[in-house]
Amino acid sequence: MPAISAPSTVLVTGSNGFIGQWAVYDLLARGYTVHAVVRSAPKVQTLVDWVARKLPDAVTRFKGIVVPDITAPGAFDEAIKGIDGVVHTASPIEPPVDDPQAFIQPAVEGTLSILRSALKSNVKRIVITTSVNAIVYPYAVTPRTYTEAEWNDPDVKRVEKEGAAAPSIYKYNASKVLAERAAWDFVEKHKSEISFDLATIAPSWVFGPVADDRLASPAALTATPSVSYRNLFAVPPPAEHQPKDFNYVDVRDVSELHVRALELEAAGGERIIASSELSNWEEWLVAIGKLSLLPKIAKVDSVPSKDPLPIAYLSNEKSKRLFGFKYRSYAETAKDLTEDFKSRGWLKELE
Repeated sequence: MPAISAPSTVLVTGSNGFIGQWAVYDLLARGYTVHAVVRSAPKVQTLVDWVARKLPDAVTRFKGIVVPDITAPGAFDEAIKGIDGVVHTASPIEPPVDDPQAFIQPAVEGTLSILRSALKSNVKRIVITTSVNAIVYPYAVTPRTYTEAEWNDPDVKRVEKEGAAAPSIYKYNASKVLAERAAWDFVEKHKSEISFDLATIAPSWVFGPVADDRLASPAALTATPSVSYRNLFAVPPPAEHQPKDFNYVDVRDVSELHVRALELEAAGGERIIASSELSNWEEWLVAIGKLSLLPKIAKVDSVPSKDPLPIAYLSNEKSKRLFGFKYRSYAETAKDLTEDFKSRGWLKELE
């Protein structure tokens, strides 16, 4: 099916999130009209003010939309009207309970909700943010490389077996598997009726600068950015870095891949891993140390070997082949992340 191009109108869900806000920025910068979905009216005004500061020429192409509950029946019926493409980054808030369905049902229904609304529209392309957790079984002890052809079925089976006793990370992973599978099953079931095709982007650990220039403090960082802050800049530094080794991707690369997946016809019908390379926090600290921006940052005596590790390696060959994509290195991301956090006054104890 045809992809889209500027000045088409794109609906972005989760638009005040770490990935979603960068997607809003990149789409507006490319000349798209963006309708940004958030859960409350005050968040709309925050985004309107942010666009006015960052991209003043794009204010007339931006609109905020309130959808309080993305899992509610017909939640996106009004928002989807007049839309050409969708970037669906929103995911339900992690529940404070043990019931696996509290993780799984909102994730599945949040995904199906926007697809059901799109069924009644003239949308051409939908790009959904999933996760490599839907692909990778992260607890294997033998090093191996995963591709988009694979699914993390072991975590689903463990949650089915253990129920509420299963660790929260397994429930989260199962929700990602089942939500993405539900999306592909929906498209297959309704292929004779729909005007759109689907692409999914599966990021690894997502790090990098934060698009929201008025974020109050490190305490306001969402889950993944807070991991980078804690491992790199916490005072005192952590006794042990977690995770020790990880596949990572820059948040701006993730956003760019979502936009390209809207635009490239060949991306329709594809699952796409978004991941740069395997790394560890010692490498990042060495890179930051070389910038001479933070004299008091933790010193690293040596960088652990990465070959081979009992960890999941991720193939990013499809993203490179489809889009001709070149990922940022950890040194580039570390530099921009440090400069961003420093400019906010968050790193004074290390200066």
